[in-house]
Amino acid sequence: MNVQPFATEVRGLTLRGTHYLPGDPSPTGPVAPRTTAVLLHGFGGSRVETTGVFVTLARALVAAGIGVVAFDRAGHGESDGEFFDTTASGDIADTRDVLAAVRALPEVDADDVHLVGMSLGSVIAAAVAAEEADVRSLTMWSTASVFVDDIRAGQIQGRSLAALDAPGGFFDFFGMRMGPAMRDDALGFDPYARAAAYRGPALLLHGTADFVPLRCAERYTQADVFGERAELVVVEGADHGWAQLPQRDDLIARTVSFIQNHSERTAS
Repeated sequence: MNVQPFATEVRGLTLRGTHYLPGDPSPTGPVAPRTTAVLLHGFGGSRVETTGVFVTLARALVAAGIGVVAFDRAGHGESDGEFFDTTASGDIADTRDVLAAVRALPEVDADDVHLVGMSLGSVIAAAVAAEEADVRSLTMWSTASVFVDDIRAGQIQGRSLAALDAPGGFFDFFGMRMGPAMRDDALGFDPYARAAAYRGPALLLHGTADFVPLRCAERYTQADVFGERAELVVVEGADHGWAQLPQRDDLIARTVSFIQNHSERTAS
């Protein structure tokens, strides 16, 4: 497997990531463009995701002949920016710019790009897919659209957001300072309406042990969002981060198969 650094400039910030490619790390001759999956991590996460599940996915996709780009969104991981300033709407706009940079890479078939999102990353991916007409498939893991309901109720994962109202206030999200911008953006953000214009195939995978309610994934399958274009797979015993086996193996296998089935290059 060929692992290369990826970086692009967005709003004056450098967003950093990893480009995984099949084959020799030092190829000679012209580079062939290939099917590519772009991975979007969850809120407060990074491009490797919980216990490295995005790395596991990248290796499986590369073994199937599919390239992968995983990147840290602004204020996350190794990318520039402050977590304090994160918003869902900002992440959507940034990801569209990242997608343009990915499509411009010589190793990427710009007409055969697929999105995979985890948790909040799946919400971001769905909205981006709706605004980018040529995304060939969308895979959503542990879809966390519940963040909108939680924030409107004044809390995240059962913890009050009241500290945001103090001068210089922030919400302590697992040791990271979340600012009021995330809350203010969420109050006017409709994840389902933002996704509804996507017309391609979608696969949603959700575990029965996820703290995010199953209804969040189910909502995307309704007629006013994806309707019959979406398939929802409920995996018994899987938690939010897919930290168990064999549930994780099932997740990876289904995701790789779905992308293969909808790739211009690998579909039979």
